[in-house]
Parts: sequence; structure tokens; C-alpha cells
Amino acid sequence: MRRDRVSVTLAVGAAPYQKTLAASLLRGGMLRRFLSFGAYLEIQDPNEEGVLEEIKRFPINRAVNRVAWGVWRRLPKTLDAPSPVMATILLADHLQSRWIPECGVFHGWMGQSLASIKVAKQKGVVTLVENVGRHPGHFHKASWEECDRFGIAEKDRSPLLPAALIRRMEREYEVCDAIAVPSNVAQASFAEFGYAKKAIVVHPGVDADFLSPRAEDAKRTIFRACFAGRVELAKGAGYLLQAWKRLALPNAELVLAGEVRPEMKELLRSCADSTVRVMGVLTATELAELYRSSDVFAFPSVNEGLAMVLLEAMASGLTVVASDVSGATDCVSEGKEGFITPVRDVDRLAEAILWCYEHRDEARTMGRAARARVEREFTLEHYNQRMIAVYRRLAGAAA
Repeated sequence: MRRDRVSVTLAVGAAPYQKTLAASLLRGGMLRRFLSFGAYLEIQDPNEEGVLEEIKRFPINRAVNRVAWGVWRRLPKTLDAPSPVMATILLADHLQSRWIPECGVFHGWMGQSLASIKVAKQKGVVTLVENVGRHPGHFHKASWEECDRFGIAEKDRSPLLPAALIRRMEREYEVCDAIAVPSNVAQASFAEFGYAKKAIVVHPGVDADFLSPRAEDAKRTIFRACFAGRVELAKGAGYLLQAWKRLALPNAELVLAGEVRPEMKELLRSCADSTVRVMGVLTATELAELYRSSDVFAFPSVNEGLAMVLLEAMASGLTVVASDVSGATDCVSEGKEGFITPVRDVDRLAEAILWCYEHRDEARTMGRAARARVEREFTLEHYNQRMIAVYRRLAGAAA
């Protein structure tokens, strides 16, 4: 098997854009070891035939996860018991840290790699931690501020990241050599916390084969705007409901797909009429079909790195209307693939949706441009190659 001069140990999370990264590294002869978080924590190495082969499995990791989460879900809510997330993370990181080999680069996932990063650095390995969004300090602040704006009682607010997990993530940022972030908005967020030199933008990608636009000859009589993600204030769902109520468009509907957080109950009662459909959590296939059956994707989030749903909607041939802190500025050109509105600006949000309603042919043209941009810049392979370029840069700087 051909070996590249840069060798990578990969211990990434479950982000959908990472699902072909190990295979891409394996093809290029760069994968030294893959620490896989599937049903079990597994250690996999390439064999001489260039195929990943399991060398170690940890049934204890799966057993502890199942028992801990099973018990926690059955506890009375009145106990307000903390989730077992920290215990399960600490166990997995401890187990995988014992299997960090000598290599060029260790690539870990936020919150799950502190012990592994420390072991890797002791072996002279360059360390990279990937962060899915903005700095967690901004995540907390934005979520809390939105609840304050809408007058949500503390008991009805969405749970935030555990303080212990945030401290752990902060320690990872301090110790590692580089932080991969998905957008310029996320990079600016990390810069505010003192990590301007470490934060590297690596745009994600989507499966453009699985996601596809609706047929050109498909006729629709109803105008459909859709939203996907957690239906919560931090994702801008409150502003979207306000804009939709203000528009009162005939023969139109707004579809909300995703887990509905407790803080949204009153807003849904006051703003959602018969033209608003709340779908709950959808499977990947159901979500892809929702994209295909919609006319515009609205995502006025106040708290993102680069929302994957934006790229998914674009790959599905949808015009997108998104806030300027959603990551859209990295993948949408104003007026070409969609519209970027100022965060929390209900007027501009309503205007953009209304334009799509009144200019459906032009909106479809924007949707085709959105699909084309994903094909040019934001597929899974684009992400793989961008990440490989980062590995080479980091390894070269350390040489």
C-alpha cells in the first residue's frame, strides 16, 4: 500500500460531512489510524491491501453509554439530574488516548479529545481539533440573550452545554495546535476569545448525490417555505414566525422540521396559524423530500458556524434566505443564490420571503444557481480535499 509522507490519525465526530473523510485519506495513503465512534468505539488500521481492519473494540464503551443514558432518561424530571454526557465523553477519550500512534497529525473532535491531544503532543504529533460552530461562549450568550428578548422563563429555556464540557473544550483549544472551524463567522468568534492564529476555516460539504432538486416540470400550486433544524429561538424560529404572520400570504405554507424546544410553545400558540405545519424530527430521506417540495428555505439563525441545512437546501435547488450570522456569507452571494438578511431583522426577512413568493421563476433560477455552487465548492469531496490541505500545511510547518 502506498504511504503518503503525511500520516493522520482520525478521531472525528458524527458530523455528516465527515462520513467519507477516512475513506479519502485511506485512498491517498495518509490514514495511519481511525478511531471510529459507531455502535462501538473501534480502533481500525489500514492493512497491506489498503482496507481498514479492526484491531480493537471496546464493548464497555457501548455498555456504559446504554446504561447511563437509559437510567438518566427514566429519572423523574423533577430531580433535574445532569445528563451523563461528561461521563461518557471522559470514558471514550480515555480509551482512545491509549491508542494514539506516532503520526504526523492527530485530528480530534471538540469536547471529546483532550486526553488524546495531550498524548499526541507528548509523541510530537501536530494536533487539530474540529469545532462545528462558533466558540461555545458565544453559543451560550446568544441562546440566553434570545430567551431574554422573548421573555422566556428560565424553566422553559433550552438546556445549554454543561459548564464542565465548556471548560474541557476551552482546555482543548489551549492545548491543541490548530482549530478547524466551518466559516468566517466562526473564525471571528474564536478570534474574540484569543484564538485568531489557531482558527482555520475549513468549509464543510454535503452529499450532492443524495440531495437533489425537484424535476423541472414538477408543477406546484402552493408556495412552501421551509425551515430545518432545532425549532428554537437561537435558530431564529421566533423571528421567522413573526415574519410569516406579518406576511399572511394566500395559498402558502411554512413548514418547520426539527425538534421543537420548550421555549417555542407560547410563540407557536401566538404566531402559528393553519398555514404553519410543525413536522417534528424527520429522517434524512424525509428531509430531502421536504427540500424538494419547497420553494424557499428560510433560516434566520442568530447562532451558527455554517449551518449544514443551508448547504443541504442549496444542494436541493432551493433559494435560501438566511441571516448574516448563519454562515451564509461563505456560501451565498446576495441576489444570486439567495438573500442574506441582518440578524433579528423581521422586516428584511419578510421582504425576502415575499420577493420569492412574487417572483417564483426568478427564485427557481436562484435555486439552480445554489445547486451549481454546491457542486462547484461544497460537496463531501471538497471538504475532504480542504482538510487534507490543512494536514499538509500543519505537517509542513512542524517539519
